[in-house]
Amino acid sequence: MDGDFYGRKDVLALVRRRVADLKEGYRQNMALLGSMHVGKSAILRQFMADLDDSSVIPVYLDLEGRDIHYFASKFIRSILYHFARGKGLSPAEALPDLLAVVERSIPSTAARAREILSLMEKSRWSEAYDQMLSLPEVFSQETGCYCLIILDEFQVLDDFGIPDVFQRLADRITTQKKALYLVSSSYEELARGILAEKLTLLFGNFEAVMVEPFNALQSREFIAARMGSVAVGLQLKGFLADFTGGRPLYLDMLAHELLNLASIYKQPEIYAPLVTQAVENMVFSRWGALSRHFELTIGKVTAGKANRLVSDIIRSLAEGSNRVKDLADSLGSAKTTAVSQKLNYLVAEDVVEKNGSHFHIKDKLFRYWIKYVFLRRARSLELEAGRLRKEFKEDVARAIQEFNSTCCQEFSCRVTELLHCFDNDHMNLKGRKYRVPAFKDIRPLEAFQRGGSSCEILQADTEEGMWLLVLRKEPLAETDINVVTQELRARGLKPRRCVIVSLSDLDDGVRLRALEERMWIWNESELNSLMNIFGKPHIVL
Repeated sequence: MDGDFYGRKDVLALVRRRVADLKEGYRQNMALLGSMHVGKSAILRQFMADLDDSSVIPVYLDLEGRDIHYFASKFIRSILYHFARGKGLSPAEALPDLLAVVERSIPSTAARAREILSLMEKSRWSEAYDQMLSLPEVFSQETGCYCLIILDEFQVLDDFGIPDVFQRLADRITTQKKALYLVSSSYEELARGILAEKLTLLFGNFEAVMVEPFNALQSREFIAARMGSVAVGLQLKGFLADFTGGRPLYLDMLAHELLNLASIYKQPEIYAPLVTQAVENMVFSRWGALSRHFELTIGKVTAGKANRLVSDIIRSLAEGSNRVKDLADSLGSAKTTAVSQKLNYLVAEDVVEKNGSHFHIKDKLFRYWIKYVFLRRARSLELEAGRLRKEFKEDVARAIQEFNSTCCQEFSCRVTELLHCFDNDHMNLKGRKYRVPAFKDIRPLEAFQRGGSSCEILQADTEEGMWLLVLRKEPLAETDINVVTQELRARGLKPRRCVIVSLSDLDDGVRLRALEERMWIWNESELNSLMNIFGKPHIVL
């Protein structure tokens, strides 16, 4: 861990490799996609902090809430500042002073920068934008340096009022052989649409890289790193990982609050009451950082009379309605068409996630806040604030106890509980579509055992035929797939569907062998995606 940065070594390494490739003559632009607070900006900032190559000039622009004036000023200043610093000049912060510092060294670049500023002063935004996009090319031709252009929340460009803003950018990217573009967005669906339809390149479209929340192991390690010498038990770390959905920002805030409480109460180890208090302070208190953040989030998506239905949909989602018809029924007079339109709006805003026929609030902690804070406050009198606080603390304490109890259950029991949630559902896991029927009877079978290998087996009956689920915590080998197929034949079992449920990563050989046998594979990530849809704690090793 470097300073405030933790994990994400694979993504960071990929960014470094793409910059190295650029210098070797191969260019692959990148797009980091993922929900808010999963660490995209942290990756970009860490890369910038680690970059120690005067031949690569970084331009980092955080566009969230910005306009064309910020874009122009920061774009120009970044190129000039990093060039001046790399040449041992004394870089100034103010743009006029910075231009004076570099003008002798890069006169063509300075002249183009002044031209851009002149166009901006005359409110000729489109022309200024075009000239701005040409600046990296002018600079590279003049200096031989490479440019790394980082556009954080790049979809904001569409708000600048520039016609064909992305097509103009795509045209410039195509011709700039010494510039690498790295963009990010917290709005995956919107970003993928822009990349596919508006930011298409003549050669080498953007490489989309998903940045996911931390998994259970990463979350526990993150908490341990943040807490330092203050001990936190394994199950409490597991609870915090599950409660926050693995979002680094939430984990960091709660860890910071726990450190404060540990210092106040002089506790060398964190126990459940302190976790309950930290959650109350951050999530329930009106001035808690996470509570304020969630208030702003829900205010943004429900603003205006036309969005009254949005507020009702969010409420129903938090209370367990997950399909369009169920939502429309719970809302009384609402029509399914109107509900579908608002759900699509919430998906575009990255508040709701669609998986097959199911919709759910994407942010697990936000979902909890809506159900146990926002809705209760809306239904209560202000005089009941003390009672609401007490109930909230009891809810959190109960959630910790239930998490601990659930974690003690057998793997097969957890999977059985999940299977009972399905009702002829269409699901999407890592780009693959599934249809999962309703299961009428689920029971364990005698374990498959051959050559030292052993797998738990569940038989799940449906109206269409029998399913078999092969459960394995340990890594699976190709020989284990052979064991399953041999046992099926030996027992005369002909399942309609055989699913390998593994809590360990499977190598490509195992996956290929399973596909050859027409078996589905649900790994830890996919299994926990299903758990999240149905509001169940994650299954971890």
